[in-house]
Amino acid sequence: MKKVGILLFMAVLGFTSLTACSSDDSSTPVVEQEKNHLLGKWNATSTHSKIVMDGDVLIDNLDEEEGSMYGIIKTYEFKADNTVDYYTYIPTSGSNEARESEGTTTYERNGNQLILKNYPYPYTILVSNENKLHLYNMFEVESEGSYIKSESIDKFERMK
Repeated sequence: MKKVGILLFMAVLGFTSLTACSSDDSSTPVVEQEKNHLLGKWNATSTHSKIVMDGDVLIDNLDEEEGSMYGIIKTYEFKADNTVDYYTYIPTSGSNEARESEGTTTYERNGNQLILKNYPYPYTILVSNENKLHLYNMFEVESEGSYIKSESIDKFERMK
């Protein structure tokens, strides 16, 4: 009889612990997933740059609001499968002939870092919203005894 009492006590204890009061949070907070504004087709509207060679500033319009494309055409179309179609046209300049390149590559986004597979340097996403995309890029090289640092911000608008 003593064993039956202990088993009954354990059953009641187990039952009450399963039905104990809680904070009655019957609704789980809905966390809205951030919209990926990167997806879609983008057209560069201006490029801003700063180039320093051996401490001498050669070009500096990095902080200017308005910029030019200097005849350059650049578009990206980012897709949900992490591929991007790209097109770039660089007009004739000095002794350099016009150049055109287009294709498809993959991209990886990690926070505000954007890495295009065929591009040697990663971008930092400065602005990404429904209609604007600003991509910052910086690289440093040493060439023929000279130290060169190049920074640029390419500003894009969503194509309709």
